[in-house]
Amino acid sequence: MKKSIYKVLGAGLLALTFNSCDLDINKDPYAVTQLDYAQLLTAAEYEVGTTFSEGYYLNANFSAYVHHTCSREIDNYSLTSSYSTLGNTWGQAYRSALKNCDELISLGDANGNLIYAGIGRVLKVHTAMAMVDLWGDIPYSEFNVAGIETPKADKSEDIYNDLLVMINAAIANFTDTEAANALKPSTNDLFYKGDKDKWLKAANTLKLKLLVQSRNAKDKITNWKKELDAVIADNNFIGDDEDLQFPHSTAKTPMDERKAGFVDEYEGSQKGVWISPWFYEILNGLTYNVKDNPMTGIKDPRVPYYYVNQITADAEAVNDTDYRDGAFVSIVMGSLSGKSSATQDASMTCIGIYPVGGKYDDGNGCLVGPSAGTGIAPDKMLQAYSVPFMLAELALAGEITGDAKQYLVDGINASMHHVNTVSQAAKGTATVPEISADDQTKFVTDVCAAYDAASDERKMEIVMTQKWVANFYNPVEAYNDIRRTGYPKLFTGEGGKAYTPYTQTAAPEAKLTEFEVAKILDYPRIMWYPNDEVSANPNITNTGRDITKPTVFWDVKK
Repeated sequence: MKKSIYKVLGAGLLALTFNSCDLDINKDPYAVTQLDYAQLLTAAEYEVGTTFSEGYYLNANFSAYVHHTCSREIDNYSLTSSYSTLGNTWGQAYRSALKNCDELISLGDANGNLIYAGIGRVLKVHTAMAMVDLWGDIPYSEFNVAGIETPKADKSEDIYNDLLVMINAAIANFTDTEAANALKPSTNDLFYKGDKDKWLKAANTLKLKLLVQSRNAKDKITNWKKELDAVIADNNFIGDDEDLQFPHSTAKTPMDERKAGFVDEYEGSQKGVWISPWFYEILNGLTYNVKDNPMTGIKDPRVPYYYVNQITADAEAVNDTDYRDGAFVSIVMGSLSGKSSATQDASMTCIGIYPVGGKYDDGNGCLVGPSAGTGIAPDKMLQAYSVPFMLAELALAGEITGDAKQYLVDGINASMHHVNTVSQAAKGTATVPEISADDQTKFVTDVCAAYDAASDERKMEIVMTQKWVANFYNPVEAYNDIRRTGYPKLFTGEGGKAYTPYTQTAAPEAKLTEFEVAKILDYPRIMWYPNDEVSANPNITNTGRDITKPTVFWDVKK
């Protein structure tokens, strides 16, 4: 654990400089005392925030698994156990994030500093839940126990049950009357600047997420219904501008504080994030490949914030295109057209201002580069817009009373609020309009019309599709939703065919064109354990592991 803190002191100043925390690097990092709470909290938040940072480690390409983007590197679900980003995320969580959380909890409990202990518990539950959701059974009860070098893997349902106890303990920390007299964080808290009430809301929201995530296997969670009823009755969740998210800035020195996804795509020697045509068609109400698009005929006003076209509709691409529709240029998962490997760095559609602090699409085309954005966009951890979508899911599933349609509306509106807030913060000197009230109202009205005309199952599809859209470039949560509910429906290359609205040439020629795609593999329900962990721990093995079969206890959706 102390090694983890030293790592932050020596190489992790990126997070610490956000709030100008003063750290004495000559101080023994192994001697953590009450006076070190400030740097320990910042260290823990930094390590947790970067574990699942969008555009970093696993999440550099994992959005292709939820069809937000496409990636040549992991085309057709091709992540293997040797893939370095799997091991990087696993290692970041275990070597740094979870150990720092444990130390924060231990010190907070020992010294009566309940707010610090509560924050440590929230951060640990967030990280451990994501690890379980990705890998299923993982080392937990024996992890970070002195003398145990090869911890056993605990069952995923056992871990979830313990995490439920832990998040309840965090809630108790924040509501304890003694918390008012305890040591309080301030600027060393990267998320809420020590605001105990916001941390309480985050804890309640994380508890709601745990219960929603496990609802299809609620019989395996102790007092699931009682716990759900209690948190719903409290109704104290995060709202607009209270998101639990990791901040970024424009600073480049002494450490680069911009979002990793921006640095890679806007400053890298080669672009690797392609916007999925499947996502593109759903956002634009199209049916070239999404034949049963639940958003048919409805154009989403978030489009110019999500991605940016580098060329105009009448301009030539750098090379022959795989998928093109006007100014939009991308590749299709599993394409066999021979065009998807062509260089398109100066003509491909790129990830935009909202996901990474890049460029807003003003319709004039641009060359995406370092000066085309600021890199200020937060890493999403727990979002306000997710709350009404979770409530809508619960209402449609008959687990709570409430108006699922109104929750859907609230979720869409909260998402658009977040898009506006992030984009305005990230625009720098550029001119970036907010989503207009008229455009937002029209979109909500159109979605509600589709919802009103839908069957009960189609209503669930619409809710989960809109949550998927809101979660653009937030792949772990989207991956959980897809496995739990089956929605949104994803590209399967039905019949071995795909379609592009333009011909597969460099010249802009509108003509629906059919081409072949490889057999799309069965959807991965779990990740491979990283090779490094398999080699180091005999209790962790990929032998007999079938990633196409439901493995996590809550993944029972056929």
